[in-house]
Amino acid sequence: MEEQAKALAGEHQIAWVKPTLDNYVSHDLIEGLHRLPAEAAPLSDAELARLDELDSSWDEHAAILESEDSDEDAVTAAEQSIETIERECQEIRNRPLVLNPELKPDAGMVLTLGLDGVPVLQPHFYTENAAVLSPGDDPVEVVSGTGEEAPRRATLSKRLVDELAMQRRDVLALHVASDPALALDLMVFTLADADTLDWRTQSATTLRGPVAAGPIIGFEAKDAPASAALAEFKGGLDESWRAGEDVVERFKAFRALDEDARATWLGHVVGRTFEASLNLAGERAIALHDHLGASIGIDIARWWRPNAANYFDRVSKAVILDALSEVGGPDLVARFAASKKSELAESAERVFSGNFITDAVVRDAALAWVPDAMRFASQDAAIVGDEADETSGASDDVAGEEDKSPREMAA
Repeated sequence: MEEQAKALAGEHQIAWVKPTLDNYVSHDLIEGLHRLPAEAAPLSDAELARLDELDSSWDEHAAILESEDSDEDAVTAAEQSIETIERECQEIRNRPLVLNPELKPDAGMVLTLGLDGVPVLQPHFYTENAAVLSPGDDPVEVVSGTGEEAPRRATLSKRLVDELAMQRRDVLALHVASDPALALDLMVFTLADADTLDWRTQSATTLRGPVAAGPIIGFEAKDAPASAALAEFKGGLDESWRAGEDVVERFKAFRALDEDARATWLGHVVGRTFEASLNLAGERAIALHDHLGASIGIDIARWWRPNAANYFDRVSKAVILDALSEVGGPDLVARFAASKKSELAESAERVFSGNFITDAVVRDAALAWVPDAMRFASQDAAIVGDEADETSGASDDVAGEEDKSPREMAA
Protein backbone atom coordinates (compact mmCIF):
# COMPACT_ATOMS: atom_id res chain seq x y z
CA MET A 1 0.00 0.00 0.00
CA GLU A 2 2.83 2.42 0.87
CA GLU A 3 4.71 1.66 -2.33
CA GLN A 4 1.59 2.10 -4.42
CA ALA A 5 0.79 5.33 -2.61
CA LYS A 6 4.18 6.76 -3.57
CA ALA A 7 3.71 5.69 -7.18
CA LEU A 8 0.23 7.24 -7.34
CA ALA A 9 1.49 10.51 -5.86
CA GLY A 10 4.01 10.73 -8.69
CA GLU A 11 1.49 9.70 -11.31
CA HIS A 12 -0.99 12.40 -10.25
CA GLN A 13 1.78 14.96 -9.57
CA ILE A 14 0.54 15.69 -6.05
CA ALA A 15 2.38 16.09 -2.76
CA TRP A 16 1.29 12.88 -1.06
CA VAL A 17 -1.04 9.88 -1.01
CA LYS A 18 -1.91 8.53 2.44
CA PRO A 19 -2.53 4.73 2.58
CA THR A 20 -4.92 3.06 5.02
CA LEU A 21 -5.96 -0.56 5.50
CA ASP A 22 -9.54 0.56 6.12
CA ASN A 23 -12.05 0.42 3.24
CA TYR A 24 -13.26 3.97 3.91
CA VAL A 25 -11.84 7.41 4.72
CA SER A 26 -12.33 7.78 8.47
CA HIS A 27 -12.78 11.08 10.30
CA ASP A 28 -9.54 10.47 12.24
CA LEU A 29 -7.58 9.89 9.05
CA ILE A 30 -8.37 13.31 7.58
CA GLU A 31 -8.50 15.24 10.86
CA GLY A 32 -6.79 18.59 10.39
CA LEU A 33 -7.00 18.37 6.58
CA HIS A 34 -9.04 20.59 4.29
CA ARG A 35 -10.95 19.41 1.21
CA LEU A 36 -9.74 21.05 -1.99
CA PRO A 37 -12.25 22.05 -4.71
CA ALA A 38 -12.13 19.86 -7.79
CA GLU A 39 -14.41 19.26 -10.76
CA ALA A 40 -14.97 16.27 -13.01
CA ALA A 41 -13.11 16.30 -16.33
CA PRO A 42 -15.31 17.83 -19.06
CA LEU A 43 -17.23 15.55 -21.41
CA SER A 44 -16.16 15.37 -25.04
CA ASP A 45 -18.51 16.29 -27.88
CA ALA A 46 -18.83 12.61 -28.75
CA GLU A 47 -19.77 11.72 -25.17
CA LEU A 48 -22.34 14.52 -25.00
CA ALA A 49 -23.85 13.32 -28.28
CA ARG A 50 -24.01 9.75 -26.93
CA LEU A 51 -25.75 10.96 -23.77
CA ASP A 52 -28.37 12.68 -25.92
CA GLU A 53 -28.94 9.42 -27.82
CA LEU A 54 -29.29 7.52 -24.58
CA ASP A 55 -31.69 10.14 -23.24
CA SER A 56 -33.97 9.76 -26.29
CA SER A 57 -33.91 5.99 -25.91
CA TRP A 58 -34.63 6.34 -22.16
CA ASP A 59 -37.74 8.41 -22.88
CA GLU A 60 -39.02 5.81 -25.35
CA HIS A 61 -38.72 3.00 -22.81
CA ALA A 62 -40.09 5.18 -19.98
CA ALA A 63 -43.19 5.80 -22.07
CA ILE A 64 -43.78 2.04 -22.07
CA LEU A 65 -43.53 1.95 -18.26
CA GLU A 66 -45.98 4.84 -17.92
CA SER A 67 -48.54 3.43 -20.32
CA GLU A 68 -51.36 1.44 -18.76
CA ASP A 69 -51.73 -0.47 -22.05
CA SER A 70 -48.23 -2.01 -21.90
CA ASP A 71 -48.22 -5.75 -21.30
CA GLU A 72 -45.97 -7.43 -18.73
CA ASP A 73 -43.35 -8.59 -21.25
CA ALA A 74 -43.01 -5.09 -22.70
CA VAL A 75 -42.63 -3.57 -19.22
CA THR A 76 -39.95 -6.11 -18.28
CA ALA A 77 -38.03 -5.48 -21.50
CA ALA A 78 -38.30 -1.71 -20.99
CA GLU A 79 -36.97 -1.96 -17.43
CA GLN A 80 -34.02 -4.04 -18.61
CA SER A 81 -33.28 -1.55 -21.39
CA ILE A 82 -33.46 1.38 -18.97
CA GLU A 83 -31.01 -0.36 -16.62
CA THR A 84 -28.60 -0.83 -19.54
CA ILE A 85 -28.99 2.82 -20.55
CA GLU A 86 -28.44 4.04 -16.99
CA ARG A 87 -25.36 1.85 -16.63
CA GLU A 88 -23.81 3.32 -19.79
CA CYS A 89 -24.68 6.85 -18.65
CA GLN A 90 -22.94 6.20 -15.35
CA GLU A 91 -19.86 4.87 -17.12
CA ILE A 92 -19.70 8.02 -19.25
CA ARG A 93 -20.28 10.26 -16.23
CA ASN A 94 -17.77 8.44 -14.04
CA ARG A 95 -14.91 10.83 -14.76
CA PRO A 96 -11.85 11.61 -12.64
CA LEU A 97 -11.79 14.85 -10.69
CA VAL A 98 -9.52 17.55 -12.09
CA LEU A 99 -7.57 19.75 -9.67
CA ASN A 100 -6.22 23.19 -10.46
CA PRO A 101 -2.49 22.64 -11.29
CA GLU A 102 -1.58 25.48 -8.94
CA LEU A 103 -2.97 23.48 -6.00
CA LYS A 104 -1.16 20.22 -6.76
CA PRO A 105 2.06 21.01 -4.81
CA ASP A 106 -0.03 21.15 -1.61
CA ALA A 107 -2.56 18.44 -2.48
CA GLY A 108 -2.93 14.88 -1.28
CA MET A 109 -5.30 11.90 -1.64
CA VAL A 110 -6.19 8.80 0.37
CA LEU A 111 -5.60 5.20 -0.75
CA THR A 112 -8.00 2.72 0.89
CA LEU A 113 -8.10 -1.07 0.75
CA GLY A 114 -11.26 -2.36 -0.94
CA LEU A 115 -13.30 -5.23 0.46
CA ASP A 116 -11.94 -7.36 -2.40
CA GLY A 117 -8.34 -6.62 -1.38
CA VAL A 118 -7.71 -4.20 -4.25
CA PRO A 119 -6.38 -0.71 -3.32
CA VAL A 120 -8.77 2.12 -4.22
CA LEU A 121 -7.66 5.74 -4.67
CA GLN A 122 -10.48 7.86 -3.22
CA PRO A 123 -11.57 10.66 -5.62
CA HIS A 124 -11.04 13.62 -3.28
CA PHE A 125 -8.14 16.00 -2.77
CA TYR A 126 -7.00 17.34 0.61
CA THR A 127 -4.41 19.78 1.89
CA GLU A 128 -2.74 20.51 5.23
CA ASN A 129 -2.27 24.14 4.23
CA ALA A 130 -5.50 26.10 4.65
CA ALA A 131 -3.81 29.13 3.10
CA VAL A 132 -4.11 27.63 -0.41
CA LEU A 133 -7.90 27.84 -0.14
CA SER A 134 -9.39 31.06 -1.48
CA PRO A 135 -12.58 31.85 0.47
CA GLY A 136 -15.14 34.16 -1.06
CA ASP A 137 -18.83 34.44 -1.60
CA ASP A 138 -20.41 33.95 -4.99
CA PRO A 139 -22.13 36.99 -6.47
CA VAL A 140 -25.87 36.93 -5.90
CA GLU A 141 -28.47 36.93 -8.63
CA VAL A 142 -32.09 37.50 -7.62
CA VAL A 143 -34.56 34.86 -8.80
CA SER A 144 -38.25 35.04 -8.04
CA GLY A 145 -40.88 32.34 -8.44
CA THR A 146 -44.62 32.07 -8.89
CA GLY A 147 -47.10 29.34 -8.19
CA GLU A 148 -47.55 28.13 -11.75
CA GLU A 149 -48.20 24.45 -12.24
CA ALA A 150 -45.01 22.33 -12.23
CA PRO A 151 -44.21 19.76 -14.94
CA ARG A 152 -45.72 16.35 -14.23
CA ARG A 153 -43.69 13.63 -12.59
CA ALA A 154 -42.48 10.67 -14.62
CA THR A 155 -42.12 7.02 -13.63
CA LEU A 156 -38.87 6.07 -11.89
CA SER A 157 -37.08 2.99 -13.21
CA LYS A 158 -37.00 -0.09 -10.97
CA ARG A 159 -33.20 0.09 -10.75
CA LEU A 160 -33.31 3.71 -9.53
CA VAL A 161 -36.08 2.89 -7.05
CA ASP A 162 -33.96 0.05 -5.64
CA GLU A 163 -30.80 2.18 -5.42
CA LEU A 164 -32.58 5.07 -3.71
CA ALA A 165 -34.27 2.64 -1.30
CA MET A 166 -30.90 1.18 -0.27
CA GLN A 167 -29.36 4.61 0.26
CA ARG A 168 -32.31 5.84 2.34
CA ARG A 169 -32.05 2.59 4.33
CA ASP A 170 -28.42 3.47 5.20
CA VAL A 171 -29.49 6.87 6.53
CA LEU A 172 -32.15 5.27 8.74
CA ALA A 173 -29.77 2.51 9.87
CA LEU A 174 -27.13 5.05 10.91
CA HIS A 175 -29.57 7.00 13.08
CA VAL A 176 -31.06 3.92 14.78
CA ALA A 177 -27.53 2.55 15.29
CA SER A 178 -26.74 5.84 17.03
CA ASP A 179 -29.65 5.48 19.47
CA PRO A 180 -29.20 2.22 21.45
CA ALA A 181 -32.32 2.83 23.54
CA LEU A 182 -34.48 3.06 20.41
CA ALA A 183 -32.69 0.08 18.88
CA LEU A 184 -33.37 -2.02 21.98
CA ASP A 185 -37.05 -1.09 22.01
CA LEU A 186 -37.34 -1.87 18.32
CA MET A 187 -35.60 -5.23 18.70
CA VAL A 188 -37.78 -6.34 21.63
CA PHE A 189 -40.96 -5.17 19.92
CA THR A 190 -40.12 -6.86 16.61
CA LEU A 191 -39.41 -10.19 18.30
CA ALA A 192 -42.52 -9.94 20.45
CA ASP A 193 -44.75 -8.94 17.55
CA ALA A 194 -43.48 -11.58 15.11
CA ASP A 195 -46.23 -14.12 15.88
CA THR A 196 -48.99 -11.60 15.15
CA LEU A 197 -47.72 -10.48 11.72
CA ASP A 198 -49.78 -11.43 8.68
CA TRP A 199 -47.79 -13.14 5.90
CA ARG A 200 -48.94 -10.39 3.52
CA THR A 201 -47.29 -7.66 5.65
CA GLN A 202 -43.87 -6.43 4.52
CA SER A 203 -41.35 -7.05 7.29
CA ALA A 204 -39.56 -3.91 8.55
CA THR A 205 -36.30 -5.65 9.51
CA THR A 206 -34.45 -8.97 9.28
CA LEU A 207 -34.08 -9.03 13.06
CA ARG A 208 -34.05 -12.82 13.03
CA GLY A 209 -30.34 -12.52 12.28
CA PRO A 210 -29.33 -12.14 8.61
CA VAL A 211 -27.87 -8.86 7.38
CA ALA A 212 -30.13 -7.14 4.84
CA ALA A 213 -28.24 -7.17 1.54
CA GLY A 214 -30.70 -5.14 -0.51
CA PRO A 215 -32.31 -5.81 -3.89
CA ILE A 216 -29.08 -5.13 -5.86
CA ILE A 217 -26.15 -7.43 -5.13
CA GLY A 218 -22.82 -5.61 -4.93
CA PHE A 219 -24.23 -2.07 -5.11
CA GLU A 220 -22.36 0.42 -2.89
CA ALA A 221 -23.10 4.13 -2.64
CA LYS A 222 -19.41 4.90 -2.07
CA ASP A 223 -19.75 8.68 -2.06
CA ALA A 224 -22.89 8.81 0.12
CA PRO A 225 -22.12 10.36 3.54
CA ALA A 226 -24.38 7.91 5.40
CA SER A 227 -22.67 4.84 3.89
CA ALA A 228 -19.22 6.16 4.78
CA ALA A 229 -20.37 7.09 8.28
CA LEU A 230 -21.83 3.60 8.80
CA ALA A 231 -18.47 2.09 7.84
CA GLU A 232 -16.72 4.42 10.31
CA PHE A 233 -19.28 3.50 12.98
CA LYS A 234 -18.49 -0.18 12.45
CA GLY A 235 -14.75 0.52 12.60
CA GLY A 236 -15.19 1.99 16.08
CA LEU A 237 -16.70 -1.17 17.60
CA ASP A 238 -14.74 -2.93 20.37
CA GLU A 239 -13.99 -6.35 18.86
CA SER A 240 -11.56 -7.52 21.53
CA TRP A 241 -14.00 -10.24 22.60
CA ARG A 242 -13.47 -12.02 19.26
CA ALA A 243 -10.09 -13.25 20.54
CA GLY A 244 -11.83 -15.93 22.64
CA GLU A 245 -10.96 -19.47 21.54
CA ASP A 246 -14.53 -20.75 21.65
CA VAL A 247 -18.07 -19.39 21.84
CA VAL A 248 -18.17 -19.53 25.65
CA GLU A 249 -14.94 -17.56 25.98
CA ARG A 250 -16.10 -15.04 23.40
CA PHE A 251 -19.43 -14.63 25.23
CA LYS A 252 -17.62 -14.08 28.56
CA ALA A 253 -15.31 -11.52 26.95
CA PHE A 254 -18.28 -9.73 25.37
CA ARG A 255 -20.10 -9.52 28.71
CA ALA A 256 -16.94 -8.08 30.25
CA LEU A 257 -17.12 -5.05 27.93
CA ASP A 258 -18.38 -1.85 29.52
CA GLU A 259 -22.01 -0.85 29.09
CA ASP A 260 -21.31 1.75 26.39
CA ALA A 261 -19.35 -0.73 24.26
CA ARG A 262 -22.13 -3.33 24.46
CA ALA A 263 -24.75 -0.67 23.70
CA THR A 264 -22.83 0.33 20.57
CA TRP A 265 -22.90 -3.30 19.41
CA LEU A 266 -26.67 -3.35 20.01
CA GLY A 267 -27.17 -0.33 17.77
CA HIS A 268 -24.94 -1.90 15.10
CA VAL A 269 -26.64 -5.30 14.94
CA VAL A 270 -30.09 -3.71 14.83
CA GLY A 271 -29.16 -1.03 12.29
CA ARG A 272 -27.68 -3.52 9.81
CA THR A 273 -30.95 -5.47 9.55
CA PHE A 274 -33.03 -2.76 7.87
CA GLU A 275 -34.61 -3.66 4.57
CA ALA A 276 -34.40 -1.15 1.70
CA SER A 277 -37.44 1.14 1.57
CA LEU A 278 -38.74 4.36 0.03
CA ASN A 279 -41.60 6.78 0.64
CA LEU A 280 -43.21 5.39 -2.49
CA ALA A 281 -46.26 3.24 -3.13
CA GLY A 282 -45.41 -0.35 -3.98
CA GLU A 283 -43.06 -3.05 -2.72
CA ARG A 284 -40.53 -0.52 -1.37
CA ALA A 285 -43.04 1.10 1.03
CA ILE A 286 -42.50 0.23 4.71
CA ALA A 287 -44.64 2.33 7.05
CA LEU A 288 -42.55 1.60 10.17
CA HIS A 289 -39.44 2.99 8.47
CA ASP A 290 -41.26 6.21 7.66
CA HIS A 291 -42.55 6.50 11.23
CA LEU A 292 -39.06 5.93 12.68
CA GLY A 293 -37.43 8.44 10.35
CA ALA A 294 -40.10 11.06 11.03
CA SER A 295 -40.08 10.54 14.81
CA ILE A 296 -36.27 10.77 14.94
CA GLY A 297 -36.46 13.91 12.82
CA ILE A 298 -33.91 12.77 10.22
CA ASP A 299 -32.77 15.52 7.86
CA ILE A 300 -32.26 13.33 4.78
CA ALA A 301 -30.73 16.24 2.82
CA ARG A 302 -27.70 16.25 5.13
CA TRP A 303 -26.95 12.61 4.40
CA TRP A 304 -27.86 12.26 0.72
CA ARG A 305 -27.63 14.75 -2.13
CA PRO A 306 -28.94 14.18 -5.68
CA ASN A 307 -26.36 14.43 -8.45
CA ALA A 308 -26.14 13.47 -12.11
CA ALA A 309 -24.85 9.95 -11.44
CA ASN A 310 -27.23 8.90 -8.67
CA TYR A 311 -30.41 10.65 -9.83
CA PHE A 312 -30.64 13.33 -12.54
CA ASP A 313 -29.16 11.16 -15.33
CA ARG A 314 -31.67 8.49 -14.35
CA VAL A 315 -34.90 10.47 -14.66
CA SER A 316 -36.61 12.39 -17.46
CA LYS A 317 -36.31 16.10 -18.16
CA ALA A 318 -39.81 16.57 -16.77
CA VAL A 319 -38.76 15.25 -13.37
CA ILE A 320 -35.65 17.48 -13.28
CA LEU A 321 -37.62 20.57 -14.30
CA ASP A 322 -40.21 19.69 -11.67
CA ALA A 323 -37.48 19.69 -9.01
CA LEU A 324 -36.11 23.03 -10.22
CA SER A 325 -39.63 24.46 -10.11
CA GLU A 326 -40.07 23.35 -6.51
CA VAL A 327 -37.03 25.33 -5.33
CA GLY A 328 -36.99 28.28 -7.73
CA GLY A 329 -40.30 28.49 -9.51
CA PRO A 330 -40.87 29.10 -13.24
CA ASP A 331 -38.02 31.61 -13.51
CA LEU A 332 -35.46 28.97 -12.56
CA VAL A 333 -37.11 26.42 -14.85
CA ALA A 334 -37.00 28.89 -17.74
CA ARG A 335 -33.22 29.14 -17.45
CA PHE A 336 -32.79 25.44 -18.22
CA ALA A 337 -35.91 24.38 -20.10
CA ALA A 338 -34.16 24.52 -23.49
CA SER A 339 -31.12 22.52 -22.32
CA LYS A 340 -30.35 19.07 -23.62
CA LYS A 341 -30.83 16.26 -21.10
CA SER A 342 -27.09 15.77 -20.46
CA GLU A 343 -26.56 19.50 -19.89
CA LEU A 344 -29.68 19.72 -17.73
CA ALA A 345 -28.48 16.88 -15.47
CA GLU A 346 -25.14 18.62 -14.90
CA SER A 347 -26.84 21.97 -14.25
CA ALA A 348 -29.24 20.36 -11.77
CA GLU A 349 -26.30 18.79 -9.93
CA ARG A 350 -24.74 22.23 -9.49
CA VAL A 351 -28.02 23.80 -8.38
CA PHE A 352 -28.80 21.16 -5.76
CA SER A 353 -25.23 21.10 -4.42
CA GLY A 354 -25.36 24.86 -3.83
CA ASN A 355 -22.64 25.47 -6.45
CA PHE A 356 -24.81 27.90 -8.40
CA ILE A 357 -25.20 31.68 -8.55
CA THR A 358 -28.69 32.45 -7.32
CA ASP A 359 -30.70 34.09 -4.57
CA ALA A 360 -29.92 32.89 -1.04
CA VAL A 361 -33.50 31.73 -0.50
CA VAL A 362 -33.39 29.58 -3.64
CA ARG A 363 -30.00 28.18 -2.69
CA ASP A 364 -31.21 27.19 0.78
CA ALA A 365 -34.27 25.54 -0.75
CA ALA A 366 -32.08 23.64 -3.23
CA LEU A 367 -29.75 22.38 -0.50
CA ALA A 368 -32.75 21.15 1.49
CA TRP A 369 -34.47 19.47 -1.47
CA VAL A 370 -34.65 15.72 -1.92
CA PRO A 371 -37.12 13.67 -3.97
CA ASP A 372 -40.31 12.86 -2.08
CA ALA A 373 -39.44 9.17 -2.35
CA MET A 374 -36.35 9.72 -0.17
CA ARG A 375 -38.18 11.54 2.62
CA PHE A 376 -39.44 9.87 5.78
CA ALA A 377 -43.18 10.60 5.88
CA SER A 378 -45.56 9.67 8.67
CA GLN A 379 -49.20 10.28 9.57
CA ASP A 380 -48.10 11.85 12.85
CA ALA A 381 -45.22 13.83 11.30
CA ALA A 382 -46.95 17.10 12.19
CA ILE A 383 -47.06 16.12 15.88
CA VAL A 384 -43.42 15.12 15.72
CA GLY A 385 -42.56 18.47 14.11
CA ASP A 386 -44.23 20.35 16.96
CA GLU A 387 -42.33 18.31 19.53
CA ALA A 388 -39.07 18.87 17.64
CA ASP A 389 -39.64 22.65 17.66
CA GLU A 390 -39.92 22.57 21.47
CA THR A 391 -36.73 20.56 21.93
CA SER A 392 -34.57 21.79 19.05
CA GLY A 393 -32.39 24.15 21.11
CA ALA A 394 -28.88 24.18 19.82
CA SER A 395 -29.61 21.63 17.09
CA ASP A 396 -30.15 24.49 14.63
CA ASP A 397 -26.49 25.43 14.97
CA VAL A 398 -24.56 23.20 12.56
CA ALA A 399 -21.19 24.87 13.14
CA GLY A 400 -18.48 22.39 14.00
CA GLU A 401 -20.31 19.34 12.59
CA GLU A 402 -17.12 18.20 10.84
CA ASP A 403 -15.51 17.69 14.25
CA LYS A 404 -18.20 15.24 15.37
CA SER A 405 -18.19 11.48 14.98
CA PRO A 406 -20.84 9.80 12.76
CA ARG A 407 -22.62 8.65 15.92
CA GLU A 408 -22.70 12.20 17.31
CA MET A 409 -23.88 13.70 14.01
CA ALA A 410 -26.69 11.17 13.66
CA ALA A 411 -27.73 11.65 17.28
